[in-house]
Amino acid sequence: MANNTNHRTARTPVRKEYKAIEWQQWFGRILVVIFVLGIISSTAYFKKVDTLPILHVTVDGEFSHTDRETLVKAVTPYAKGGFMSVDVAKIRQAGETLAWVKVVQVKRIWPDRLHLVVEEQAAIAQWGNEALVNENGHLFFPIKTSFPNGLVKLKGPKGSSQMLAKQLYEVRQIVTSLGMSVKKIDMNERRAWSIKLNNGLRVMLGRDQSEQRLKRFANVFATVLQPYKNDITVVDMRYTNGLSVAWTAGKKPDFNGTI
Repeated sequence: MANNTNHRTARTPVRKEYKAIEWQQWFGRILVVIFVLGIISSTAYFKKVDTLPILHVTVDGEFSHTDRETLVKAVTPYAKGGFMSVDVAKIRQAGETLAWVKVVQVKRIWPDRLHLVVEEQAAIAQWGNEALVNENGHLFFPIKTSFPNGLVKLKGPKGSSQMLAKQLYEVRQIVTSLGMSVKKIDMNERRAWSIKLNNGLRVMLGRDQSEQRLKRFANVFATVLQPYKNDITVVDMRYTNGLSVAWTAGKKPDFNGTI
């Protein structure tokens, strides 16, 4: 007799696999969120005007022409507010409005102090009758009674202060080697140069090849004109292959030859 028993295949239930979420990852994310929220809330708190108000302003720097009290008075209206909310840019700008102040650095000192580090202007020359020139060739405009004595005078077209300041350094090196000093440098609208020395001698250099002409003057002066330096009013170097000399009245030396 045939065996009609049905053979059924047993099925094993398939379970869906879920990736285990490590609790450490969640904990780390929560900490980051808490940290960020803490920074935001603390920043907002410290930016409030009445939080850690500025109580002291101190000043550091070497001063020859700037008065410390005047500087503090200039920045005080902008030194109000909290430690974080105070506007240091406005404080710096207020300090730098003083003519003899070149740069002001503003530092916050916890918890209630602003410290100003000041660099004063250093004048290397006088510009006309109304301004001074610093070592970078920039003009600044202090009151005239504060102008230092004995500065070289520079004069030139508008916007030429940096060019003349650079020229001053070069001229000084050459003139000093001759035992003299520079008193004045002029540049006219045509960009023609002239130099006045401390003994009253004036050197005309013209517009072109001024550096080469100055070197040629130095060579001729050292080899020929040195003994007569107090008898010369003008040396004109604006010649291609020579120069001309103007003598003080009654002081023309008696000598023959070509200069």
